[in-house]
Amino acid sequence: MNIENLNWKFISTINLILIIYLSFFIVPGNPNIPGFIPHLDKIGHFVLYGFQAISLSMYLRKHIFKNLNTIILIICFIVGLIIEYLQPVLTNDRIFDYFDIIANFTGVLTSLVLLNALIRKSSKY
Repeated sequence: MNIENLNWKFISTINLILIIYLSFFIVPGNPNIPGFIPHLDKIGHFVLYGFQAISLSMYLRKHIFKNLNTIILIICFIVGLIIEYLQPVLTNDRIFDYFDIIANFTGVLTSLVLLNALIRKSSKY
């Protein structure tokens, strides 16, 4: 199975829906969700936004050639910023958190760097 032939548009959409669901409908500090790892949500932000960057990159790679990483970085940053802004507006138990934005941005940046390194390495062979 060639990874480039996966339906990256679908995968990216599902991941975005998951981000939105977790951002608005899962209550932080819920007793049903164990909190044994401090700041576990930041790891979640890092991973989910990192995967969003990868899935967007794999999808848009066929359509956009110039400034792809910058476009993806901006898209993910704006989506994260809008979600952070809307959380305290649309929910009673969420606050705007700059550290969530930093975790999002770091996940996106790390994923794009690693993805580009893998693509460069595989194109050498």
